[in-house]
Amino acid sequence: MNEELIFADGFDECIIGVMEYDGNMRVVYDKWAMVLCMRNQEPDLTFDDAVEFLEYNVWGSYVGPHTPIYLQVFDGNPEERREDVIEYMYDNFW
Repeated sequence: MNEELIFADGFDECIIGVMEYDGNMRVVYDKWAMVLCMRNQEPDLTFDDAVEFLEYNVWGSYVGPHTPIYLQVFDGNPEERREDVIEYMYDNFW
């Protein structure tokens, strides 16, 4: 197993872990923490503009088998997280 890791520049505070995927170690980021981080770095950026930038330039980029993983993290108790996940899936995939 290759232990090489790839990091998203400027988003170290958004790292939530590391995981193995297809035999490769990958850094895992909280997507919404990245949006907040980006807005802190560029206060004039709207939420939607930050999401659009990250979707196009970061989350959608493939940089090889060690490409980081970007997760939608849900807060709250298990019942609230379950409801948020279902709502997210309906809004984005169903």
